[in-house]
Amino acid sequence: MTRSLKILLIASLLGNLMIFYVAIKALEYRSHINHFLDKYNQVMAEFSGREIYKQANSMVKAPDGERPRVVFLGSQLTTGWDLDLYFPEIEAINRGVDSQRVAGFPLRFYPDVIRLQPKAVVIEVSSYNFRPEQTVQELKDYVHIMVDIADVNNVKPIIATVIPPRSKLHYGSYSVADSALLFNDWLRAWAMQNNISYIDFAEILRNNEGLLSQEFSVDHITLNDKGYGLISASVDSWMVNEILVKK
Repeated sequence: MTRSLKILLIASLLGNLMIFYVAIKALEYRSHINHFLDKYNQVMAEFSGREIYKQANSMVKAPDGERPRVVFLGSQLTTGWDLDLYFPEIEAINRGVDSQRVAGFPLRFYPDVIRLQPKAVVIEVSSYNFRPEQTVQELKDYVHIMVDIADVNNVKPIIATVIPPRSKLHYGSYSVADSALLFNDWLRAWAMQNNISYIDFAEILRNNEGLLSQEFSVDHITLNDKGYGLISASVDSWMVNEILVKK
C-alpha cells in the first residue's frame, strides 16, 4: 500500500469518526432540547390553565340569541361565584381558576373567552396578584392586553376593581392594600378616560379603613353570601343598562 493511499484511508477513517461524533452530539442536543421543551410546555400549561376548561369549552354551542352570553374571567372570587343563581336572565359562563395570577389570563383569553363568542366579559383581578416581585405597572399591562383583545373581537370588556384584603397585609415594607388602592385609582381614571366599562367592587365592599369589610367576607379575601349578593347586584345593574336593553 502506497503512502498516499494510507494517508487517504486514515483521513477517510477520521472523517467518518468525526461524522459519527457529530451525529452522537446532535442526538444528545436534540434530547436536551426536547427535555427542556417538554418542561416549558408543562410549565406553560400549568401557568396558563388552558387545559382546565378545554373539555367544557368544546361543549359550548354557539350563542342562540335567546339570552346574552357573558363570560366571567377571574380567580378564586369568580370560581366561587354561583352565576346561575344570581344571573338567570343571561347565559353566564364561569371561567375562574383558583389562585391564578392575572399574568395567566391573557394566555387563556382566546379559548376561555373569545372562542365562546360572548357579548361581554367580566374580568376580576384578585388582590392575590399584589406581591413585591410584581409591579403594579405589570398588572396594568395585562389589563390593557385583555381589553385590546376583547375590543378587536367585538366583546365588551368590563373590568372590576380589586377587592382589598380584610387586613393590612405586608411583605416586608410592601403593602398589598396600598398597592391595590393605587391600582384601583388608576383603573377608575383610565376606564373613564377611555370609555371602558368598570364595576367598583372595592367601593361596594370596603369598610371605613378601605379594607374588605368583615360583614361581607368569611376570611382574608373570600366573600360570603352577602358579599356575593352585593357584587352581583352591581353587575346586574350594569347589564340591565348595557346588555339586556340592547340585545
